[in-house]
Amino acid sequence: MNDQRPEWADSLAYVFDALKKQRPKPLLPLLNLMADASVTDAELIHFIRTTGENEPALTQIRMALAGWDNLSDFEDAEKGPTVPRTQARRIALYGALDLSEDLAAALTQRVGVFEEHSTVISKVFEPWYAEERKKRSSVYWDDYEDYLQNVKKWPASSITSLDESTTQVIERLSRPTRSEAKQTKGIVVGYVQSGKTANFTGVAAKAIDVGYRLVIVLTGTIDILRSQTQRRMDMELMGVENILAGQDPTDPAVLKELDYQQDDDWLSGNFVKHGEALDLPGVVEISRVTSHHNDYKRLPMAMTKLRFARKNKQKPLNDEENLFHSGAYVAVIKKNRAPLEGLIKDLKPLKKDLAELPVLIIDDESDQASVDTTNPKKWKKESSEEKKRTTINRLITEILELCPRAQYVGYTATPFANVFVDPDDERDLFPADFVLSLHRPPGYMGVQEFHDVGKRWDDEIKSVSNCNELAYIRKLVGDAAFDPDQRDKELLEALDAWVLSGAIKKYREDSSSLTFRHHTMLVHESVKTNDHAETAADVRFLWRRAGFNTSKGLGRLERLFSDDFLPVMSARAEGAPIPKSFDELKPYVTTALAEMTHDGDPVLILNSDKEIQAQQKKLDFEAQKVWRILVGGTQLSRGFTVEGLTVSYFRRKAGQADTLMQAGRWFGFRPGYKDLARLYIRRDHDVDLYEAFEALLLDEEAFRAELRQYEGFDEQEMPLLEPRQIPPLVSQHLPWLKPTARNKMWNAVIADKAPTDVQDLYGLPELGSYQNRENFENVIVPILQHATQPVDLPYALDGTNSTQPAMVGVVSSDEFLQLFGRLAWHEEYGETVRIVRAFMQKAAERNEIVDWAVVWPQPKTKGRTVNVPELGGDVPVVKRKRRVNRIDFIGSDRKHRAAARTIAHGDDAGPIGASTKRGVVLVYLVPDREDDDHTIPVNRDEVVGLISLAVPSASVPRKDLIRWTVVNTTRPEEVAVDPPEV
Repeated sequence: MNDQRPEWADSLAYVFDALKKQRPKPLLPLLNLMADASVTDAELIHFIRTTGENEPALTQIRMALAGWDNLSDFEDAEKGPTVPRTQARRIALYGALDLSEDLAAALTQRVGVFEEHSTVISKVFEPWYAEERKKRSSVYWDDYEDYLQNVKKWPASSITSLDESTTQVIERLSRPTRSEAKQTKGIVVGYVQSGKTANFTGVAAKAIDVGYRLVIVLTGTIDILRSQTQRRMDMELMGVENILAGQDPTDPAVLKELDYQQDDDWLSGNFVKHGEALDLPGVVEISRVTSHHNDYKRLPMAMTKLRFARKNKQKPLNDEENLFHSGAYVAVIKKNRAPLEGLIKDLKPLKKDLAELPVLIIDDESDQASVDTTNPKKWKKESSEEKKRTTINRLITEILELCPRAQYVGYTATPFANVFVDPDDERDLFPADFVLSLHRPPGYMGVQEFHDVGKRWDDEIKSVSNCNELAYIRKLVGDAAFDPDQRDKELLEALDAWVLSGAIKKYREDSSSLTFRHHTMLVHESVKTNDHAETAADVRFLWRRAGFNTSKGLGRLERLFSDDFLPVMSARAEGAPIPKSFDELKPYVTTALAEMTHDGDPVLILNSDKEIQAQQKKLDFEAQKVWRILVGGTQLSRGFTVEGLTVSYFRRKAGQADTLMQAGRWFGFRPGYKDLARLYIRRDHDVDLYEAFEALLLDEEAFRAELRQYEGFDEQEMPLLEPRQIPPLVSQHLPWLKPTARNKMWNAVIADKAPTDVQDLYGLPELGSYQNRENFENVIVPILQHATQPVDLPYALDGTNSTQPAMVGVVSSDEFLQLFGRLAWHEEYGETVRIVRAFMQKAAERNEIVDWAVVWPQPKTKGRTVNVPELGGDVPVVKRKRRVNRIDFIGSDRKHRAAARTIAHGDDAGPIGASTKRGVVLVYLVPDREDDDHTIPVNRDEVVGLISLAVPSASVPRKDLIRWTVVNTTRPEEVAVDPPEV
């Protein structure tokens, strides 16, 4: 780092702060003018190379470059277009900044090209936002961006990513000043506890800046979640001035009614301030229709809170002359009947205004407002839950009918929920206009951190450094009813882990700049209220007898430290301080226990609104530190962010796996304590919840990956995929997902589809079927007889180059198609295979695929074998289990896919050479038995072959990735239709 910061560094920050809202211009003349100095190229290069990571000027440079990297259009010096997020784009930007080669190289070293982006499947839309943004003030977005940068300390890449994804939402909504009314409906798919609130807060900020004058945010169904969302938006969007609404905060009467008079962030000045910007022309004030502790309540005698002034009464409300002189309203409302009905009653008298009023409805946890079609059997037509869902759905759609200019944007972490809405729903909220899938934010702990996605351990030894399961997952087999002693032993260990991790947090606070305001444990055994009381009693009993500060208790903690936490910390602490011994940590055990028990009882039960309200003071993450054990079910399963969650104990009963996804509260951000996270989860003979989670999560990852292949537009600017085509596409990829209504079918039908990457085709017949034997003998063995040449295939993965040993060979296209056509599949998998085979046949007829490379990966370490004389005797078998509650197997190894991918790209593959017209078939031999005990020899009649395919990259023109037909040609836009009469 520089010994002395140059005087012109602030000027450099100001220049990039100004430029980031424009197109890049020559840098040094602007810097010299701003600094009133002559800064040389060499001085600037030295500063860029040596300054610290938190230097404000470097932050502004990162934000500007990341924003320009993302521009939809930017020309190079020859007036040619450049692709966003590429080196070619960056070179063009450096040219526009008139940088020397050395300065450009220094910037690239410190500020890499911003490559991550959201995936959008969209209809064709009218591009309006980019021009509108230039014309309008952007006070609310600018202040929100500044807040994220300076108060929340977000990195520049995260802010730019948020800017891009929120713009992708806003630009697909209707222009507020548009003469004709137009509604759009879309959905934003995030991850559980991954920052969806930040995204819709940014969308609301941009919407208000460009003219939306009523923003309705629908939260979950519990007060504490609504209050949490209200506070976030008050603090980060509305700001101090709009909260006070002109009142004097020093007035005792005002102070008494102020929402946040005892809030640490309010008192510390951490709520956003808009200042004099609110006096600028075209900037409107925001009126809060709801407050931190009060949901929407109707005023008596039609004294509505909502009034929209017109500067020129001769013109429509959404005319520029009126719209930018009329204040905005924001309402944060939970999805309960009373507040929604109250809002509707207050809206109805405003019918004339509503016809011209730009309205934005943001539906957080939007799968709570329509049917969860991933398991339609759970929706019983006369159940109270069904009636409740129908009521909320009816009220939301009634608001949409009242407000013809309303735009609906749902947010969810469950991708299938809104995309697979019930076609029988009379007024559904299908996202007909766009589906936006957010990428995983940096620092997020999700499925990839708790599960070993893509790793198959065929030739790698598991350790806590390379295996997430070993590092974070702890097995539960005890049961309160049938094995209470084992259950108590496991629950006590989880309590020990919580105390120990709390002590390590206290140690880290003393040894670094890390701070840990909250430290929580989740105990989730059931959704039944009575069960929660019993579980809490058990936890309290174990807590009282644990004796954490006694020699016995400290002995337990020391063993857990040495056997569990120390090895994981040593491998995964990522620079966080690690105690050298338990003796060094021991004093912090007392400190942590004091924090946990300062109110006496560390246990809180959360299972109903009434219960939560009674304990609100104890569970206010904003007002005070929370070091607590939270026992609950549904209330802890959706939307509500459990801050500081470190240890999770999850034993939810069998038969409830359909709602597991939202119950995964252990996903989220764990800054400074990722290595301390532990998941104690049921894995007994009856139920393996860890595998059940993995099945659901792999489905969702497959959904997101499938969307990524078909985002964007073709050469004719037509979308490669429209939202209405997503359900049949995903149903083809994941055949167990069907239309909700049994008497309906998807209208769009895939005629043929190219595998856009290495695609596993693992939907084999049922375990034990004679067809598996015939597949092996008649297809798999003949294919593998072509793989006679040993080779080390090169590949790159996660920035590392390596090689994969394999046996390879080539089979002609005709022979392979013949063999492939003989394969038998699971009865639900036929459609998946049909459309892939159709593409392969057409590509072969066009001479785009002339042969296939057979790739048979060989393990690097000695493992199990099976005797197949036709293949040379004893040959390797690998472990690939059938997936839980699915019709296929666990997928191929990502290393093997990476190696096979190079052949499909036309790269040289040693003895078989290179070809741009060569596909790849990746083959494994797998024991297919109920309990695959690796100590029991494998017999030939137990083996099945698993194949994955990749077609030549050159054979897949972007516009022909997928070809569609429709069932009902007279209603091509319909998502689901009645089957044709036979």
